[in-house]
Amino acid sequence: MLPLEDVAGRLREWATEGELPVVDKRVVHKHQQGNVFVSRAEAIDDDNIIGQLALNSEHPFFFEHPLDHYPGLMLVEAGRQFGTTVAHQIYGVPYDTVFILNGMKVDFTTFAELGKPVFVNSTVSEKQFKRGMLTHMLYEGNFVQNDESIGYMSGRWHIYSRKVMERMRRAAMKDRG
Repeated sequence: MLPLEDVAGRLREWATEGELPVVDKRVVHKHQQGNVFVSRAEAIDDDNIIGQLALNSEHPFFFEHPLDHYPGLMLVEAGRQFGTTVAHQIYGVPYDTVFILNGMKVDFTTFAELGKPVFVNSTVSEKQFKRGMLTHMLYEGNFVQNDESIGYMSGRWHIYSRKVMERMRRAAMKDRG
């Protein structure tokens, strides 16, 4: 991941823009647009990506009781969505693929304050490709607010075509009897 000072200027630019864009629900594998928490992703180079989250403090699930900060679980879902966005928008993974998150680590160091933009400073490593398509990656990054890291999240992803996934599921069901 790039040092925060190397990307902070770009993040500040986004923070001053008007209406916050939100990616289409199919990019993050959601059925309802209101459950999308990613605004944008931008590649700095082949491995380093920055982005902005679109967190909604009126979301009926994550704010079903009064809170004075964005809940950690909402940030975890936003981080998962951002990894999916990176695979599709930066690495060209087709939208009809299946993502399997095999491992995840999350560590928060402070609260994500309401009403202030939250960004992601991330990197992708351990990339594997099959027939030109990304099939595996280690995705890790920091959640950033007020020019400071407020938490870290990483995930190990495997990416399969629907056909391969269906074959794997049939084999698993057969093995169970």
